[in-house]
Amino acid sequence: MKYTEEYWNQRFETYNALEVPEKVKNAIRRVYNAYPKECMPQGLCDPMYIMNIIALEIGFGDGMGNFTV
Repeated sequence: MKYTEEYWNQRFETYNALEVPEKVKNAIRRVYNAYPKECMPQGLCDPMYIMNIIALEIGFGDGMGNFTV
């Protein structure tokens, strides 16, 4: 499933002030594109919540929107 740019703009909107690295945005886009839409949560904050947890677990973020990549 291809998500529109509008979809992603809405999800990243609240995080733009935090300057989320493009690598982080691309990573969560790839995760979401790897699964059928009905298998992924579709809320406004879900993609970045998932990415924050991934970043925390693998050591390139603090789980609160701060990334070290």
